[in-house]
Amino acid sequence: MDHYRVCVVGAGPTGLATIKSLAEAGITDLICHEAQDASGGIWVYSDDPERPSVYQTAHTISSKMLSQFPDFPMPDAYPDYPSNRQILDYMRAYEARFDLSRYIRLKSKVTAARPRDNGGWEISFEDATGGHSQTADYLIVCSGHHREPVMPDLPGEFSGEQLHAGQYKKADGFAGKKVLVVGGGNSGCDIASAVSRVASHVSLSIRSPQVIVPKLVAGRPLDVQFAKLRKPHLRWARDGLLKLGLTLLVGPYERYGLQQPRGRVLSHHPTLNTVILDRIRHGMVTGRPGVRSAAGREVTFTDGTRADFDVIIWATGYRLGAPFLGDVCPDWNEAAQVPLYLKMMLADVPDLFFIGLIQPIGCIWVLADQQAKLAAAEISGAWRRPADIKARIERDNRRDAKRYKASLRHAVQVDTHEYAAELDKVLCDFGK
Repeated sequence: MDHYRVCVVGAGPTGLATIKSLAEAGITDLICHEAQDASGGIWVYSDDPERPSVYQTAHTISSKMLSQFPDFPMPDAYPDYPSNRQILDYMRAYEARFDLSRYIRLKSKVTAARPRDNGGWEISFEDATGGHSQTADYLIVCSGHHREPVMPDLPGEFSGEQLHAGQYKKADGFAGKKVLVVGGGNSGCDIASAVSRVASHVSLSIRSPQVIVPKLVAGRPLDVQFAKLRKPHLRWARDGLLKLGLTLLVGPYERYGLQQPRGRVLSHHPTLNTVILDRIRHGMVTGRPGVRSAAGREVTFTDGTRADFDVIIWATGYRLGAPFLGDVCPDWNEAAQVPLYLKMMLADVPDLFFIGLIQPIGCIWVLADQQAKLAAAEISGAWRRPADIKARIERDNRRDAKRYKASLRHAVQVDTHEYAAELDKVLCDFGK
């Protein structure tokens, strides 16, 4: 049975960053399993509805300046918000520049990972030749949280077509149809905007108040402007300025047929979208409250209004966790918080890391690059996790419970700049 020091699961952007950090730390006895036929994760666009990928018109929601790896800048010709094709080209160039392909095994799907009695892991995987097993001292999960879609129960019977946002690829197939998009996150608003250009009608159902923010402020990307107030002691100032900015730029959400968000802006994960509010005010998208029930093609909303639809697109997120870990991971599907130190380490499983299992207001893979450096530091012996790791997890979860709304969507929420500073401090405090 083959043995490796480290097994990495997933060769998307976070997996590539992890392989690079491990190799730079001198850890080259490693293998990365990628279930698909190419690296790049969901940024590899595919028309196949069963293959997880971005939709055809997807762009980043974080700007180029804050979505590039520190040691590998994006091309100057890239726009402020690169397209999915440009991001994939960037990731492929990153992979080639640091010679990462040699560690990646494509079309190799991890089906189970079990702790061994004497430490380490036994990993089961399937490839074109069948099922196999191997062992590893450390397991790093980089498969993200866009795998298992959440499809809410819809009371009644809807006779039209239903699909999850993860199965949506392009707007062409919805020409002339009446479409209901459920969910006010980034995917939901993007899909509603795109489909509204070809459909006969589009409604956007948002169950609870959602903060929708333009991607540009004063002609510059919002996250670049926001970064000027990144210091932790300016958290409340950031929130106040964002609220003032939204009042000036967006105005009352009721004017768009949407619920007015209450409380602190940063207690919710905002939706960055410049187009959707414009489409609503032009009558191309109708704002709706939550869905109550369906009968035939008729959908009833929580305010008692009804409308007929041909298609429902559920932009309702994904379940957390890694099914191949079995009993190692508790069920996080309904969790408002996860028991992970720095959102990456369980207290009682010292040879397991989660990289990229975060929901920042910003770019995941840039933060994953820092997470990977910390994991590599521990594996190489340059850093040791704290003895009071369980107490730290409980402390951080209490802090986050005060910061963010208690919901599945915010279970792995982090503030990009504060979290990055925290990772840096952990490494520096231990002499890395």
